Amino acid sequence: MRPRPLFAPAATAVRPWRVTRVRATAEHVLPLDELDELVACQNAADLADRPGEVPSARAELLAQLAPPFRGSRFVHLAHDRSGRLLGYARLGIYSAFHRELAHATLTVHPAARRHGVGSTLLAELAGAALANGRRRLVLDGPRNAATDAFARSGGLAVSSCDLRSRLKLDEPGLAERLAAAIPPQRSPGLLALRWAGACPAYLLESLTQTLDCLHADPGDPGVTPFTAAEVRHREHAAHRVGLREYTACLLDADSGRIAALSTAHTADGVRGEQNETVVVPDYRGQGLAIRVKAYLVRELLRAEPGLRVLETYNAVGNTRILAVNRALGFVPVDTHAAWTMPL
Repeated sequence: MRPRPLFAPAATAVRPWRVTRVRATAEHVLPLDELDELVACQNAADLADRPGEVPSARAELLAQLAPPFRGSRFVHLAHDRSGRLLGYARLGIYSAFHRELAHATLTVHPAARRHGVGSTLLAELAGAALANGRRRLVLDGPRNAATDAFARSGGLAVSSCDLRSRLKLDEPGLAERLAAAIPPQRSPGLLALRWAGACPAYLLESLTQTLDCLHADPGDPGVTPFTAAEVRHREHAAHRVGLREYTACLLDADSGRIAALSTAHTADGVRGEQNETVVVPDYRGQGLAIRVKAYLVRELLRAEPGLRVLETYNAVGNTRILAVNRALGFVPVDTHAAWTMPL
């Protein structure tokens, strides 16, 4: 009988899952059956992490997977040996704005957690970001004890936090709050306009300049200005995946310049998301933020009568817009974080 070795020979553990990567475009993301698997995985994760969350619709997830800006979007999928989806992650490598950053999200099915699926997907994201010339990976998601622990174990640190707020569009008193925020008399020199879908050509330059107030930073060489081509690309991508977009603005009648704007979209006609609210620096201090946001909500209700809730995300330190939200009836829901990892 041969003696047993003092130490067993090293063996490489075989992972019980495989990770594949696909490149998503505005024209093609995933086949519908695979997309529905992602919807089921996301809804299961939301049910575990955020009880009471409105289930995601296929169109909503489709919009999140398609690249909203020029550049690339990669989707990493983790399947077990039988082909069941255990988790997925998406990675954005964009040619505009912060060119040193890669933007990502990561979701693991509750039944597959604490087995290394999330860590494997995170390693895939970091490797892909580095291979595409990025120096930092930014991972976005709801913030709680579990996500904070996962981020720390992966070498990520919180870089910013957003408060998610929700407005119930069928609650009593909303019409009165909207009316109070919109002056009964027209403001001298400011014209209220709205449109659905793509921006009218005659307003494209002004819209681009207004949006650039959010993105341009003269002191940061890594931030590039917003462009008309980027606006059109974003509109095209939203239309291709089935988002219905709405914009309200206040136009300076003398200069033809947009003074303030607010945008929103919906994928299923039940839940909407309010995106940017921007007031150009020259027009700040006049109460235009609440006015244009109220105008957007009112017009949104006319265009989408079945809409039940409107959600928005704002930096926790942006006290002015949070006060605007409270005045309109938005209620805080939870906090989302951006965790950053140097590569």
